[in-house]
Amino acid sequence: MNRERLDNTVTREIIALIASGAYGPGHRLPSERDLCHRVGVSRGTLRKALANLAELGVLSIKPNSGVYVQSVSHAKLPYEILPPDFRAVDLGDVIDARKAIELPAIERACACITRKQLRELAELVDSMAQAVDDLPEFLKLDMQFHQALVRASGNMALATAFEAIYEYHRFSSVFTSQHEGEENLALDYHRKLLAGLKKGDVKKCLAILRKHLDYMTKYSQQTRRKAI
Repeated sequence: MNRERLDNTVTREIIALIASGAYGPGHRLPSERDLCHRVGVSRGTLRKALANLAELGVLSIKPNSGVYVQSVSHAKLPYEILPPDFRAVDLGDVIDARKAIELPAIERACACITRKQLRELAELVDSMAQAVDDLPEFLKLDMQFHQALVRASGNMALATAFEAIYEYHRFSSVFTSQHEGEENLALDYHRKLLAGLKKGDVKKCLAILRKHLDYMTKYSQQTRRKAI
């Protein structure tokens, strides 16, 4: 396994540890020594994974103190309309909200998307393919694709609603990328969405997007079972 794939595997292991509910927002993770033993990697590899998660906003690394699970930052949220307690929001709620916004958005986009917007989406898909072994970058590009898709609908109410769940989307993307191969599967969905948009095929786009979002509901079910 090459170094980049190893880094991603360790990143997923830490994500799974957090997603299990063992360490909530504000909680300090075990020491580097304990984490190295648990995950079975060197300290250098572990630190790279921790840095990746800090870049995603999942962790906060405090010198001479430790590594802490982050609570959701409200600094970037529009109009501060999101609930203050992220733990009160189920992953299934995030997916339901995305369906309510993205399904009508892609239906509209099929009728009015411009060549420039199609080029933007195509460039994002190409960048995702190049970043498939770089989890933080891949997730960032994934979000940018969906943001661009909703904007392409030309409906500013939908675009504003999508921006309002940005932080939830960001975290749900992290927690639905725990297993090897998820990036390639997501990339395939995005390629199919792009192909459907180029043809203006509403039926195909709706079916693919619904399948893409439905696939993520399995993580919501897993999270509920772990929480019980």
